[in-house]
Amino acid sequence: MTTDRFLDICDAPNVQAAALKGDQLGWQRLTKAETEEWRSNFLNYNGGSVDVVGWPRERKARSDSMSFWVAVGPNAHKACAYSTARPGGWLDALSARLGEPDTLDKDDTVEVISASWTRGTVEYSFAQAGSSASITIAAKR
Repeated sequence: MTTDRFLDICDAPNVQAAALKGDQLGWQRLTKAETEEWRSNFLNYNGGSVDVVGWPRERKARSDSMSFWVAVGPNAHKACAYSTARPGGWLDALSARLGEPDTLDKDDTVEVISASWTRGTVEYSFAQAGSSASITIAAKR
């Protein structure tokens, strides 16, 4: 996964468009049961309905996952998330695309980094703990 590809998928206007872009990764989509479990957990948290598509990728001692969703209801938003066990270069690549983070916290002792950007109505966040990282993009609707 590259930063440009991630941002392109996240820029999709809806789940159908994201699915077309995300399927080009060549990763297997979440199964129907996995999708329903994701949706159920989200509904318990958010309280509104949600449409979601996701792609997990399991490889030797590493895993990545990408998901894209559109929620309706009181907390309506469009969002996507990417989790990886190979975070090298992601913070720099996001900073190159988005500029310097609005907030940046690093603790080298415990290998933790968090950064966030707000650009218009879109919030970007990067969180790394050790050798794992997650990147989330959310836009209010």
